[in-house]
Parts: sequence; C-alpha cells; structure tokens
Amino acid sequence: MSPGGVAIVLLAFLGGATGVIVGGYAWRNRSEPGATEFAVLMAGVAVWSLTYGVALTVFDPVVRLWLEIPLEVGKAIIAPAWLFFALGYTGRGEYVTRRLVAAVAVIPVLTTVLVAATPSHSLMWTAYRIDPTLGTATVSFDPGGWFYLHAGFGWAVIGAGMVFLLEPVISYGERYRDQGLALIVGAAVSFAAHVKAVFFLPPAPALDLTPLTLAFTGVLFGFALFRFDLLGLLPATQTLGRRAAIEDVGVGLVVVDAAGTIVEFNGAARPLLGIGRDGDANGSADGVHEPIDPTSPASDAAAGESLASYVSGVDLSATGPQRIEAADGDGYRVYEATASPIGDHTDRTVGYTVTFADVTDRELRRQRLEVLNRVLRHNLRNDMTVVVGNADLLVDRVGDDERPLADAIARRGRALQRLGEKARDAEAVLADGATAREVAVADLCGGLATRARDSYPDASVGVSVPDGLAVTVAPTVLETVLWNLVENALEHGSAVTVRLSASVTDGGVAFAVADDGPGIPEAELESIRSGTETALTHGSGLGLWVVRWGTRMLGADLSFEERDPTGTLATVTLPPDAPKGPSAPGSAEAEGDGDGGADSEKNG
Repeated sequence: MSPGGVAIVLLAFLGGATGVIVGGYAWRNRSEPGATEFAVLMAGVAVWSLTYGVALTVFDPVVRLWLEIPLEVGKAIIAPAWLFFALGYTGRGEYVTRRLVAAVAVIPVLTTVLVAATPSHSLMWTAYRIDPTLGTATVSFDPGGWFYLHAGFGWAVIGAGMVFLLEPVISYGERYRDQGLALIVGAAVSFAAHVKAVFFLPPAPALDLTPLTLAFTGVLFGFALFRFDLLGLLPATQTLGRRAAIEDVGVGLVVVDAAGTIVEFNGAARPLLGIGRDGDANGSADGVHEPIDPTSPASDAAAGESLASYVSGVDLSATGPQRIEAADGDGYRVYEATASPIGDHTDRTVGYTVTFADVTDRELRRQRLEVLNRVLRHNLRNDMTVVVGNADLLVDRVGDDERPLADAIARRGRALQRLGEKARDAEAVLADGATAREVAVADLCGGLATRARDSYPDASVGVSVPDGLAVTVAPTVLETVLWNLVENALEHGSAVTVRLSASVTDGGVAFAVADDGPGIPEAELESIRSGTETALTHGSGLGLWVVRWGTRMLGADLSFEERDPTGTLATVTLPPDAPKGPSAPGSAEAEGDGDGGADSEKNG
C-alpha cells in the first residue's frame, strides 16, 4: 500500500474516532433537545468510517462484499438521524413521531436487506469488483435502479435537515449563526463527496471520499459542540419558548388572514371556536398548540372559513377592545377581543392576530359589586335613616333604664350609614380614575377642613398648604382619599386634633394627615400594606381600603407612621409630574374654613 493509501485509511479511521468522541459527548447530554438524535447520527458516522477503513485493506472479493453490509448500516443510520436531529434541535421535536420514523426508515432498511442479498439480484449493482486506488481495496460496479433511488432518498432527507438548520441562522441572527453554519458546512462537504461517489466522478472514481470527509465533518460538529455550545444554546429554546408563550398566555389567540379566514389558533381559543374541546379533533387534550391539521374533521370546518362564522361581532379594523358574548360548552361567556394587524416588509396588512380574553368572572364580579353597592348606598342608607330617626325619638321618650339601649341603636345606625357612605366613596374612586384636571390644593384642603369641622364640631382641624400650588389629578379620587384619612382620624376620638398639610418634595407633592388620636390598629394597617382582603367589621376599615385603591389609581405612594406620644401620620405622595405651581410653601396664614387660605386652624 502506498503512502497515499495509508493516509486514506488513517483518514477513514480518524473520521470514525471523531464520530465516537463527538457522539459520546452528545449521548452524555441526551436530555437536551436533539442530543439523542445527534448521538445516533455520530454513531452512524463512526460505523461507516471505521468499516470503510477496514474495507480498504481487504482485497478478498467475497469478504469485501460482505463488508458492504455494515457500510450500509452506517449509511442507513446517518440520513434519518440527521433529519430527526435537525427537527429536535430547531424545536420541532413533536414531529418526530413513530409514523415519521417508520416512513423514513423504510428505504434504508430495504436497502440493507438488498445489499445482504447480493449477488442474487441486480437491484443494487452488477459486476461488483475490486478496483484498487493508491494500493487500497476500492471497488467498482455497475449501479442498479435501487442504488440511485436510495441515493436520491438520502440526499432529500439530508437536504431537508439542512433547510431546517438554515432557518434559525436566518431568523435568529448571530446567536445561532456560528453553530448553525458549522453544522450546515460540515454536512455539505460530506454531501458533495457522496454525490461524487454515486456517479463515480474523478479524481479516483472508485474511491468513496464520503467516509474520509466525515473526519472533517466530525471536527466541525465537535467545534460546534465545544466552541459554540451546540447542546446548550439551542434554537429549540427560542422556538419552544415562543410557542409556549402563545399557548400559556392565558387568552384565546386566533390568527386570520387579511380576509378574516382562520389560519391558526391556540388551545385557549378552541372552546370559543367550538372545535377540539376533547382534544381528539385538533391537538391533544392538554392544549398543545398546533397549526390547523387539514386532515382532521374539525379543521375541515375551520380551515378556509371566516372567523365571523364562529364568532360574531369581531371588527378586525377596531383599535380597542371589543366586548363579545358567546355560548360554549360551559355556558354563557363574555370575552374581550382585541385585533392587531400583521404587516409584511412593505407594511401591507397580511392578516390579524385576535386575542380573546375571558372576562366572564370579572363581569360577574362587577355586576355583583354594583348590586351590593346599590344596596349599601340606597336600601341600607334609607332604612338606617328611619332607624336612626326613631332611635333619636326613643332617647327622649324612654326612661333612664332604657335610654342606653336607644343610644346604642342610634350609634350603630349611624355607623351603618357611614358604611354606606364609604361604599359610595369606593364607587366614586373606581368610576373617576381616568378623569384628570388641574386642582388648586388650597381649595381642596380648605373644603375638606370645612367638611370635617361641620361633621365633628368637637375636633380641631388645621390646614397648611403652599400658596398657589396646584396638581393635575382625578379630583374626586384625591378628595375621597384625603377625606377618608381625615375622617378615620376624627371618628376615633371626641376631641382629636388633625392637621392636613401639603408640600412639594423631590418625590412629588406630599399630602400629610397627622392626628393625636389613638392610632390605627396594626392588624388593620398590615392588611392594607399587604393587600390581603380581610373581614371589614367597621367603616374605618372600608375607608382605609378606599384610600389604598385611590392612591393606586393616582399612581401615588401611601405610608403610615406612628406619632409620639400618640396618633398617626398618613402621607400620600403624588408622582413628580403631578405638581403645578410653586415648589416651596408660602407663608400666608388665614383663619376660617381654609378656602383659598394657606394655613388655617380652627377649633370647633
């Protein structure tokens, strides 16, 4: 054997060794998408290259012919494994089904059987003979029809895998470019070598360069593994992540073309569309996202049909949410539909994504709250007015022994009246959250002080605000928040002193309500801070919830501090874009109700 022949044999063994090393590493990481298929692929490379290295040293025609069987086994493994690896690596592993594996394996298995059965037939080749090249036992033969069929099938499968690998290189940019190109170039080199071998092209027509180039391919694959983290940085992560995001978004998603024809949908949309509820018509019962399968009966009804034939009332040109009412297997449902256009590179609208958020529970809660609030505001208030009025009459008409009972009835009745007022405040906060205008702080605080003095004549109420300060807010919300803080301080003592102030800080405009009363129970404050709903046993509890809801709608910060020796300091800080006017407090002081005044305090 010439030195050139020795080099050829060593190169074949090198390709086999590379396959063993790279395949072993992939097998140890087989939990990664596509890793098992890649390990099987490299096993095929090792079998083909190592067997060819041995075959090049065997000049006995009979033994050489028998070596074609393990050679064919290696070839039979490579093409399907390459395709399955490409599918798993790019996030399409769900397509590697038993049916696909069986279909792809038919021709390689039959080819292996036909090779084992030669020379009893001429489907693979005839005139099989030793045709030495550089002192190695290369062979020549006259190819049969199945030989070319098998070669064409292998090229188609390898080419399909290369196309799948090219997609993330183009779509995902630099993140997967280097590893993807290493895989594609490595496969392309061996692909070209196999074309040369099939058609016995020069140089050295009898020498099959494919097993030799597999050494180069293995090096490139190893480079992709170790240098570019092939099994760590996977396009499958991005592909499956996007798919999971679509499926797990929690709302129904339907993709339609420009004419409104259904193209694709996720599992959450199936009940709305009335298809695939049991998972047997289009996808599994666990809601795995799949394109519409034209072969399924449900898809025959959906594909090519207008979305309007399944869901009425959706305006694809609308820019905002649309209320959609529908009935499905679970009964009456309410959806909030939002259509977003899909544009191509020329900004031409080619379709729409339509999301359907199930807001049935939200609508039911809203309706129940409206009914409850109506009861609190009207029925309870009106009935309590009668109760309190009669209780006051009883106080003057009953004896000393019964008078405490009448007083208790009147007190509890007034407490329930205040509860109804709190419910009205809550409704005002929730309804007025989007209406903002400029508000003079002095007028606002002065009006609150007057209201407090009228309602609690024994209390002392003071106001301190900068001259000319104004804020742009929802006035009803801010007034309700501050009033509930003031009232919460006043209603817990007969002679409480409350001071309402406003100042401009680096964080925005801060409104402070300070009192010297008994303070707010820590348990009640904790529930407000944590946002945990607890049983509201009195009006002050509901009032603090109104404060919390209102500050959140204003985008403000809310804090509570204990004062020494007694009392509470509640601070509501509006965001920096709220203040309008001077940035420092004025010095003007006025007595009275505070309308237009900067600093006032009056004892009842």
